[in-house]
Amino acid sequence: MLTAAELGALLHPPLRALVLESVDSTNTALMRMAATGAAEGTVLLAQAQTAGRGQRGRDFYSPAGCGIYMSLLLRPKMPPEDVLAITPAAAVAAAQAVEAATGRRADIKWVNDIQIDGKKVCGILTEAASSSGTLDCAVCGIGINLFPPLGGYPEALRDRAGALFDAYPGDERTAALAADVLNRLWELCSLLPARDFLDEYRARSVLTGRSVTVNGRGEGVVEGIDRDFSLLIRFGNGETAALRSASELKPE
Repeated sequence: MLTAAELGALLHPPLRALVLESVDSTNTALMRMAATGAAEGTVLLAQAQTAGRGQRGRDFYSPAGCGIYMSLLLRPKMPPEDVLAITPAAAVAAAQAVEAATGRRADIKWVNDIQIDGKKVCGILTEAASSSGTLDCAVCGIGINLFPPLGGYPEALRDRAGALFDAYPGDERTAALAADVLNRLWELCSLLPARDFLDEYRARSVLTGRSVTVNGRGEGVVEGIDRDFSLLIRFGNGETAALRSASELKPE
């Protein structure tokens, strides 16, 4: 089992790690810690989640020992609406780290999925707490599929879920990958106002140039991603739309 000492030794200050065997959700648990004063840079990693969560209120499949399930606490000084940039930053950090660890091309499916060969290997969920119009904290959760569970993924996920390795890569490689993601994310978070990672996010986008169906609007072609990380769609009649949330797209 990966230990806090193994992970912590690879993290750049001020990041610090707590590793648990199981939690309901690393995001939920770290939000509870944030409410009682946990410091920015706190990382919570679990071997399993009993109630892992993804975008659109979906469950995030988190079988014991088969993945990296972790969350990072941030207390950035920014308007609450700018929190939307944290997820793309995490997507770039995760894609870079996954590619470095596997030697395989890692793409981003807007907004928050990392794919290899068209299959999702990583999901990201950022949540925030604010009061009186001021951001108190943000928690960025990252779940990475290290290797498939015994018997494979559940039927509902089998066609779209993938993993980085065929078997457990060992504690050393797992710690190195987790730390690489977190260290890259911490660095990118310092660039949030300037969006200096936007070009790479765009370059890794798998949706650009593809046809998608927008709820209530019909089919259009993705032309790109704007500075606010909205998905730019052009419809057949020449009209355009900028989507802020993946919930506006009809699921594939």
